[in-house]
Amino acid sequence: MTTGANTTDANKALARRAIGYNHGRQGDPVEIFAPEFVAHMAGQPPLDRAAFEQFLGGFEAGFRGYTYEIQDQVAQGDVVYNRVTWTGVHSGDFAGVPATGRPIELTGINMFRVKDGRVVEQRAELDFFGLLQQIGAMPQA
Repeated sequence: MTTGANTTDANKALARRAIGYNHGRQGDPVEIFAPEFVAHMAGQPPLDRAAFEQFLGGFEAGFRGYTYEIQDQVAQGDVVYNRVTWTGVHSGDFAGVPATGRPIELTGINMFRVKDGRVVEQRAELDFFGLLQQIGAMPQA
């Protein structure tokens, strides 16, 4: 049996694996995500794993070769919170905006809920408004 600290560390490691998979397809999704996985994104209906991967594919198409960095990670119980920054170049169509070649920086916070060693839920709050401003789809303030 694992202790609370060991479980917390394991959940944090699993969240890092999930983020890595989401943004580079590293690892085996069956080992990372539970069959009942659901993602919640602002402005989107709840997304199952297939729909979430399609959403991620749209981001990858618009910002090919982007990178991410986990700035902070905090875990409590079965929940892991991450503050993440994505950087890249607007190199393809995104949200109906053709590639501009502009650099982007997207910030956000996401939460992963873990059950039985796999991710069952992800919630993300991302600064898509700021991203749309950076690519010229929205006026700068």
